[in-house]
Amino acid sequence: MASQTFLVMSDSHGDRAIVEELKAKYQGQVTAIFHNGDSELSGNDPLWSGIHVVQGNCDWEGPYAPTNLVTYGDVTIAQTHGHLYGINFGWERLDLFAQEADATICLYGHLHVPAAWRNGKTIFINPGSVSQPRGEIAEKLYALVTVTESTITVRYYTRNHQEYPALTKEFKR
Repeated sequence: MASQTFLVMSDSHGDRAIVEELKAKYQGQVTAIFHNGDSELSGNDPLWSGIHVVQGNCDWEGPYAPTNLVTYGDVTIAQTHGHLYGINFGWERLDLFAQEADATICLYGHLHVPAAWRNGKTIFINPGSVSQPRGEIAEKLYALVTVTESTITVRYYTRNHQEYPALTKEFKR
C-alpha cells in the first residue's frame, strides 16, 4: 500500500479565507481534505467542491450531512462534528459510531482542542480549531494524517504552516 495523507481542519467559524488557503495549498498534494464542521458557510458554497465536510452545531445554511463515511484503499474514515454524539460529556457514543462504521480513523471537531488517541482499532483525531482554539494550546491548528502500511501519524500545523511537533502522535496499525 502506498502511503496516503489527509488534511483535516475544523471549526473555522466564518473564516472562509483559511479554508480557501488550506485548500489551495494542499489540493492535489493530499489524498483528501476534510472539514469537521462549524464553518458557518453555506453548504452550497463552491469552496466545498473537493472537500469532505459535515455539519456542525453552528452550520445553519445547509445542505450538510451530519456524518460522512469514506474509504480510501484499506482506510475507512468516519467523520462527524461531534455535538450529536455528546462528546462534551463522554466518548461512548462517538466510539459506538466509529465501531459501527468499522472505522480505521474517526474525525471529529466541536471541542476546539487538538487530540489524537486510540480506542480499539480506531484512531480518533480532532485537529483543533483553525480559527478559535480553546484549552491549554492557544494555537490555531489543522492536522495532516499520514497512513502507511504499518503506521498512522498525526502532525499538527499552525496557520503559518509551521509544524507543532509537541502534538505529533504515531500509532501502529
